[in-house]
Amino acid sequence: MAMTDIDARLKLAHETCQANGQRLTAIREKVLRLLLEADKPMSAYELLEQYKLDEQSGTQPMTIYRALSFLEAQSLIHRLASTRQYVACHHAHEKAPHSELTQFLMCDHCGGIEETPLSDVLWQAIQANAELTHFHIDQPSLEIHGTCRTCQQHGA
Repeated sequence: MAMTDIDARLKLAHETCQANGQRLTAIREKVLRLLLEADKPMSAYELLEQYKLDEQSGTQPMTIYRALSFLEAQSLIHRLASTRQYVACHHAHEKAPHSELTQFLMCDHCGGIEETPLSDVLWQAIQANAELTHFHIDQPSLEIHGTCRTCQQHGA
């Protein structure tokens, strides 16, 4: 992602936090910046290592986990359950948090990921099925593993 795009996304993140009565602290902003700059999902420990390269070397894992928890609560990032990694939300600020189903197309070869919203009809059907079983959906996302176009072309 280009630096101007990252700066614009960080500005929107500050505005979102402020609108929610929260603050995007320097640590939280740095963790979000690392995810925005990454070309693939990152684990908390990968983020910690990257963070230590630029910031304080004594930073503890809980510092990163707290920042990730905050960013996820603000709908600025997603936690990928199947890989225990995090990715910046590419559709942040477009709709209210958790108002639509997010689909992640995840390449098992290169680690690339594409985030796309799915139709409201599909999301409503999933919600109706959940309600039938008295199930409350906390994280509306669908993770689909496979092979991206680039890896297919290179014979992966």
